[in-house]
Amino acid sequence: MSNCTTQYLPSYTVGVDAYRAVPQVVGAARVAVIGGRKALTAASDRLTAALEGSDVSVTGTFWYGGKAAYSCVEELCSSPEVAEADAIFVVGGGKAVDTCKIVAHRLAKPLYTFPTIASNCSPVSCISIMYNEDGSFKEIVQLHEPPAHCFIDTQVIAEAPEMYLWAGIGDTIAKYYEVVFSMRGDSPSYGPVLGRAISCMCNRPLIDCALEAYEDCKNNRVSDALTHAALNIVVSTGLVSGLVGVDYNSALAHALFYGLTTIPSIERDHCHGEVVSYGVLVQLVMDKDSEQLDFLMPLYRKLGLPTCLADLGLTVEDDFAEALAATEVNQELRHVPYPVTRDLIWQAILGLEDASKVCDVPASPAPVLPEE
Repeated sequence: MSNCTTQYLPSYTVGVDAYRAVPQVVGAARVAVIGGRKALTAASDRLTAALEGSDVSVTGTFWYGGKAAYSCVEELCSSPEVAEADAIFVVGGGKAVDTCKIVAHRLAKPLYTFPTIASNCSPVSCISIMYNEDGSFKEIVQLHEPPAHCFIDTQVIAEAPEMYLWAGIGDTIAKYYEVVFSMRGDSPSYGPVLGRAISCMCNRPLIDCALEAYEDCKNNRVSDALTHAALNIVVSTGLVSGLVGVDYNSALAHALFYGLTTIPSIERDHCHGEVVSYGVLVQLVMDKDSEQLDFLMPLYRKLGLPTCLADLGLTVEDDFAEALAATEVNQELRHVPYPVTRDLIWQAILGLEDASKVCDVPASPAPVLPEE
């Protein structure tokens, strides 16, 4: 049994000229560029300009496949241009990044990430969330280390549809509440304690700039608020994820998201962070934390984040049996301070329905999911 701990921490470059640091960070390399179609369009000119005259050459540019599924991994791994490259560049959102993490791991190549949206911590985290072919959750893959480096171009982030930053804010808020909840009553080692301390960045510091950052993204404007929000969404959450480990990384908010993906309309019509943000409120109701519920509810309403089932296109009359069963057995609930059963979750959902009805802050409209 080993008596040492190895901790890998992510590194990043941020700013409107972030891609210009690629040659210095990567060095001489042949790289395969993989990403989403819209993401590649959004970033290609800036990346091409950054690589001009450098020792970084591109073996080919590839669509990642459209879903974080093993079929996409297999197809990418079978491409000679990918297999023969020295490194992989992935451009896009969480599903593209998670797919390419598995590709890079299988091919034993360094992965460099270029998030074109600030929606989650995948560009710097040590995990890949994989899905079945039908879009339902399959598993979370734990990797040994994060991507080699993350390049966050804030102009690209500002010009992306604001829905992704909006959803990223919701996903990031969860990191604080889930870590604190899952760690309750334990005496963890240094790494998880450091991760819990960093998770505070996902609470007040993010919340204080969230509304301004969201408005700036709507206007495609790079600002201190947008940069601060993007760094919390991508980097703070990734640092926390890597430090706290599998036991403390998530709790009910994410477990409920994975359970709700068994409902086709959730996967089709709603963003990951949007549904996770709803799960945060359910967790607070379940945990009888009325103080934090009252603190978050007005922010949710001002941002248009979901505070009740109707905001997710659902009603209490819908059949939640499969979703609740999947939530109850999800791995994110294996280490929580008390047993979380499907009945406890359902009662919390009903309790949130009541709490949402009495909130007197008008609800702003949610942004519209961009058409594919």
